[in-house]
Amino acid sequence: MQISPVSKYNLYRKKLPAAGLNSTSRPQNFSAEGLTQKTITGQAKAFSAVSFRASLLKETIFQGQFKTEAMTPKNPKWQLAVTRFSPLEHRKNDIRTEFERDRNRIMHSEGFDRLRFKTQVFPLSENDMISTRSSHVIQVTDIARNISRKLGLNEDLVEAIALGHDIGHSPFGHDGEKTLKAICIQNGLAPFWHEKNSLRMVDKILTLKNTRGKENNLGLTYAVRDGIINHCGEIDENFIKPRDEFKNLSRLQSPGQLQPFSWEGIVVKISDKIAYLGRDIEDATKIGILTDKNQKDLQAIMKKHIPDFEGQVNNTVLMNTFVTDIVKNSSPQKGIGFSKPVFDLMNDIKKYNYEHIYLIKGAKSVSQEQCDLVLGTIFDKYSSMYRGKDTLKFLAKASQSSKYIKNFRNWIVKYTDNDERSKEFENAVIYDLSSHKDYKQAIVDYISGMTDKYALKTYNNLCNQ
Repeated sequence: MQISPVSKYNLYRKKLPAAGLNSTSRPQNFSAEGLTQKTITGQAKAFSAVSFRASLLKETIFQGQFKTEAMTPKNPKWQLAVTRFSPLEHRKNDIRTEFERDRNRIMHSEGFDRLRFKTQVFPLSENDMISTRSSHVIQVTDIARNISRKLGLNEDLVEAIALGHDIGHSPFGHDGEKTLKAICIQNGLAPFWHEKNSLRMVDKILTLKNTRGKENNLGLTYAVRDGIINHCGEIDENFIKPRDEFKNLSRLQSPGQLQPFSWEGIVVKISDKIAYLGRDIEDATKIGILTDKNQKDLQAIMKKHIPDFEGQVNNTVLMNTFVTDIVKNSSPQKGIGFSKPVFDLMNDIKKYNYEHIYLIKGAKSVSQEQCDLVLGTIFDKYSSMYRGKDTLKFLAKASQSSKYIKNFRNWIVKYTDNDERSKEFENAVIYDLSSHKDYKQAIVDYISGMTDKYALKTYNNLCNQ
């Protein structure tokens, strides 16, 4: 018979006197100096007993109020949630769940590897100890798993969404995103936004080899793809619920257009904001953008919403405040959200970050103008090499003097229908070289996958051609 957490806790309380503790016992401070081994062992057991009681109490408080809402085979949305964008090879001895497979396919892709050399907020040359796009993704994953575990949601689904949510982010962070958006609009392409590009990456661009050595697209499940494109954390709303409708995700036109399809997607959406607010404050402090005066401002903001707050405002404090509050205040009836004081606190911290970090002129060593120059030049150089159906021939000739042009040409070969395309490529063909528009889209896709470092090297090389 399975014993509930409450029953286990009550049974354990009854046994405490026999262990030398009562129901109000607390661990005492002591020095090991002069203690016998027997005494130390006894104290260790006492600590262990209290720790066990505390963990049972937490288990009792956080019963997993969303357990019946989790994305499992019992959920009415399950069959839609596990529908794959493209078929995958199945092994008879595979022991993973559908969402575990998605997590593995994202983590082992080249797109995930490149995140460690992409800017989060501050360019990577600023300081070795500041966040990269990769560390941000891992931090979001950690926060999201923590919340989902307490709420009783599907941790595998949460992890897969979180690991993939920024996989299509541009080089140079949001400045790079603005540059690519402007390039797209100027050239008659759909506007660039990183959530949509992340979906494009996992659907059509990133590939992995199967057991036959053939390159296939990732072919992720609908629930993971949906969480990726709908993760936009810039929408300020409280107590969010998932939508019921199954939508064609490729047709979405702007970020924040839909709520996620799953509760797990909502957890990632909120965790994204929790992760960047506190960490950006710490990074800005490390490189001298924020000073002691800013710390006093932040403490005043905390006290405004949490009057008994004492101490420094840092990433640890903010994460604990937000995560604890959201777990305590969320329910399937209300949605996932915060108490009013903490929700207002989050919005005030975000406003402060924009005013004192993100929008400060000169705060970053790479300006928007420099970003426009680097990425714009790369686009213009490659665009000038278009020769219709003879483009591959022209690129082959140009490749003789530049490995960067050669790498771009190899990209074009992989994603177009041409005589040079290797039989190992079983991924989707997504460009038609007879279309200049398709060729321009290929350049944008190629640039969006670059690391900061590779973009700078490409710029320098092409400028010297």
